[in-house]
Amino acid sequence: MDTEAPRTHTHKAYTDADGGRWCEVYLDTYRSPSGAETVQHRVRVGGGRTGVVVLARRGDDILLVRQWRPAIGRWAWELPRGFGETDPVSDALRELAEETGLVGSAAAAVAFLDVDSGMLENEVAVVEVSVPGDAPLRPGSSGDGEVAAARWWSPGEIATAIRAGELRDGFTLAALGASSAARGL
Repeated sequence: MDTEAPRTHTHKAYTDADGGRWCEVYLDTYRSPSGAETVQHRVRVGGGRTGVVVLARRGDDILLVRQWRPAIGRWAWELPRGFGETDPVSDALRELAEETGLVGSAAAAVAFLDVDSGMLENEVAVVEVSVPGDAPLRPGSSGDGEVAAARWWSPGEIATAIRAGELRDGFTLAALGASSAARGL
């Protein structure tokens, strides 16, 4: 039988300069079922709102963007994603437009993920979006320099990139798996 381990104390260890709008770090003390206490880190991003990862489809092809990720010190191909501001579908359509210039339709949340259940508090919605076949890609349309490139990948190209270790972003892999499961594998 599963027994909850209640949080007995919380200490906010860090708040960003915007008062926690982007990132907060907590040290939480828990009491395990055996009575032992343990301290764990918990990160809250975007004010605790639900984040989004966008699975944009053009037929069978899936859109990936290329971004520099300072935390890992390398470029990464990944699905567009971002902080939640309103609701997952609206947020996904906004992120898609900001990162690629594309206007999507028939958007729907197909799954909710805990992408790092050991540390990240926020849930992330996987939102599938349809994009017209003739829509032009304009990576980095928002002008913030975040996205360096964007392109459509076939299912075979994605599988090859995963096997080769070239596509390894956890948000992307989890969203692809959740989407596949929602479609019946």
